[in-house]
Amino acid sequence: MATPGMEDYLEQIYLQLEMRGEARVSDVADALDVLPSSVTKMAQRLDKEGYVIYERYRGLELTEKGKVF
Repeated sequence: MATPGMEDYLEQIYLQLEMRGEARVSDVADALDVLPSSVTKMAQRLDKEGYVIYERYRGLELTEKGKVF
């Protein structure tokens, strides 16, 4: 189950995908007012738990699990 912090990141990834068609680490960091390194760490965690697909330099994509968080 996603923690409240994880949900904040998932929500922002979703919003970025809806608005821009892509979710980049830098855009998510700007929107949440955090460092890009924080987004990268969370993206790796979310990827490990099956919520997103994270590939370095490729951005973020939500999995089916991530879409229904």
